[in-house]
Amino acid sequence: MLRNHLLVALRNIKKRKSFAIINIFGLTIGMTVCFLILTYARFEMSYDRFHSQAENIYRITVDMYAEGTLQTSDAQCYPAVGPMAVADFPEVEDFAMARHIGRFLFKNEDKGFNEDRVYFANPGWLTVFDWGMTQGDKVTALNEVAKIVITESVAKKYFGDEDPMGKILTAVPGGAEIPMQVTGVIKDVPENAHLKFDILISYQTGVQYLEWDYNNWNGNNEFMYLKTKGAKLDNAFAERLNQSFLAKTEEDRAEKLIIQPLTDIHLKSDKTFEADVNGNQATVNILLVVALFVLVIAWVNYINLSTAKALERGKEVGVRKVLGSNRGALLSQFLTESFLINFLSLVLTLTLIQGVLPFFNQFSGLGLSFNVFSDLALFGFVMALLFIGTLASGVYPALVLSNYKPLEVLKGSLASSKKGIVLRKGLVVFQFMITMVLLAGTMVIYSQVQEMRNQKLGVNIDQTVVVRSPLVADSGEAQLLKRQAFKTELKRLPQVSNVAYSETLFGQGTVEMNTGTGIYGQGHEEAKNSVFFFYRVDAEFVPTFGFQVLEGRTFDNERDISASDDLTAIMINETARRMLGFNSNEEAIGAKVYFWSNEVQVLGVFNDYNHHSLKTSVDPTIFWFDKEGDNGNYASVKLNVENTGGSYKEMVAKIESAYRTVYPNSDFDYFFLDEKFNEQYKADQQFGTVFGVFASITVFVSILGLFGLVLYEVQQKIKEIGIRKVLGANVSSIIKMLSTNFMKLILLSVIIALPITYFGAEKWLQTFSYQIDLAWYIFAIPAVLILGVAFLTVVFQSIKVARRNPIEALRYE
Repeated sequence: MLRNHLLVALRNIKKRKSFAIINIFGLTIGMTVCFLILTYARFEMSYDRFHSQAENIYRITVDMYAEGTLQTSDAQCYPAVGPMAVADFPEVEDFAMARHIGRFLFKNEDKGFNEDRVYFANPGWLTVFDWGMTQGDKVTALNEVAKIVITESVAKKYFGDEDPMGKILTAVPGGAEIPMQVTGVIKDVPENAHLKFDILISYQTGVQYLEWDYNNWNGNNEFMYLKTKGAKLDNAFAERLNQSFLAKTEEDRAEKLIIQPLTDIHLKSDKTFEADVNGNQATVNILLVVALFVLVIAWVNYINLSTAKALERGKEVGVRKVLGSNRGALLSQFLTESFLINFLSLVLTLTLIQGVLPFFNQFSGLGLSFNVFSDLALFGFVMALLFIGTLASGVYPALVLSNYKPLEVLKGSLASSKKGIVLRKGLVVFQFMITMVLLAGTMVIYSQVQEMRNQKLGVNIDQTVVVRSPLVADSGEAQLLKRQAFKTELKRLPQVSNVAYSETLFGQGTVEMNTGTGIYGQGHEEAKNSVFFFYRVDAEFVPTFGFQVLEGRTFDNERDISASDDLTAIMINETARRMLGFNSNEEAIGAKVYFWSNEVQVLGVFNDYNHHSLKTSVDPTIFWFDKEGDNGNYASVKLNVENTGGSYKEMVAKIESAYRTVYPNSDFDYFFLDEKFNEQYKADQQFGTVFGVFASITVFVSILGLFGLVLYEVQQKIKEIGIRKVLGANVSSIIKMLSTNFMKLILLSVIIALPITYFGAEKWLQTFSYQIDLAWYIFAIPAVLILGVAFLTVVFQSIKVARRNPIEALRYE
């Protein structure tokens, strides 16, 4: 029986090649898109789940309030919270914490590298998490001063094929050199970890050399995690944790400790000072919906074409029933055909995806893999999709076809049957409604990203080459002299208009900025709970980047004392001025500001600017004066456009030559500031591009289905068209006859999609501080595009048949 069903199915596919090709091609595209997005979504949702105790690990963060209003959510916490939680709460088994303080120079004799991904970590970092330790004891590897744990890649880089255990790496955080012993080696941190590192330094090293304190309640610079004994930490626990926190600090603090499940961090957290740029749950959900839509539209095409062809197969059904076939046998036959179509599509999909995936990885910057035979969960999903696809695309056509009565077929009344027409029309409206939503959504995303990229930042970041200051094994004074010498060498180049040192730069993320509370203007103590952002800059920073000094003046090397000697003067932006309580820029100049233990004076007020992408609002920012550039992590080289000449490659070569004069043995690490700043929009651009590509594929699959329906409609009306032509109808009237019904349906789908798209776009835009206006053309362009492509599809088929000789049409059978 099965063999007979398969043979009949193959004969039907061969007989109706064009419809089979349309169905197989559409389903292949739909499944390919679905599997690509599913692979990406699985990766995004797999973050931190490789830890065996992932479900029992929680991160503790801090929310800060000012006058009852949430001002900032900080991803970092106080070091004292971990020991307190273990001591006060029996459900907490252990804690892990890590702190990042910037780049380190590590040396092994003649080999030296500047390392960015270096964290100080307590012993719990190796026992709470599963980092795949290959050498060393995870309990004791980080429990003493000057002990480090390195990844396998770092071990290879510094020691080659030698055993790194017990070897010494010299750390140079500044001018000092600290020998550190390798006490452990772990596997390279997986890409799906929300916090990635290459080297771990024992936290006790920071306690001894940097005067850190496990009992510190005032500096929230640590990433803090609690591991429970299987208990779920809920809101009730959070309340108890905050009660202990406030009792320990014995202060009226406008702060609240927040509990985050470890597995929620990557997709559901967007706090300041995150360890890395996180993903977005909404983005993943949207892409999953897109994947489902593309697949559903492919199934819809199958259903539409199958029910449309039902009349043609009515005689076959009638003959089968007369010969004794029951409804069950007929259902089996048509479901077998559906299975065969879906199976052939699946085979093509699995082949196609191997060729497409490398391009998808290159675009997304990920290393995704897709092997249905080595991944049991994926294999199960693929089989389930094949089963669901067979039923979803085959059940209704099978029921329609198997329900025909032999008498109706013999009497010829089947030709006038309306079965399936209403469903087909509804499905056409549904698929083009989805297509309109996706295309208009693409327009919204593209317009928003372009608006953010083109918006004025309040600073001039163009024509700026940034060189990262190297870490060298010199005294602090020697390093200052080298920075000054580098600036002097750069200024000798006619193509350089200015050079400025700063602690951080625009677009580098909050992790490099400093934040603090307890800062307020004289007579305005209500600002004490507000959070301010501040960093050190030299005297040339403000003019180099074209800040507008709205009142007062900028820093002056001759008149002002450096922050490294004594903090006496600051500059503030307008947002900071308002938060400090000053009613005008004039009032702020010369006013006293209490900056922790310092009483400082406001030298100048500069314009608000966007330190980060325009997804966020303006930060209340304070500049400290750093006269000598001893905190100058970045040297910003502003180029003179008129004198640049030649290529940027030549300009960079000249800057590197100046760099080598001062730092002959250090890595030359540079970037163009505008390009680096725009990397903040990379995720949004990728999302927009992926969304747009898949929306275009949806349009293609929808048009493919429409093409098949029009093809069938034309074939059904060939005799009618021939008669009309004999009676004098012209080509345009025939095109109008064939296209009117289809265009009405597509126009209806566009009208239904407009409010859905509008409200969805408004909700998505609410996540941005700066939003575009939803102009009419954002919706008009996709609508015109869909209607135009659909019309051309109908016209193409209509013209072919309308131009045929009427005699051929009348003889068509």
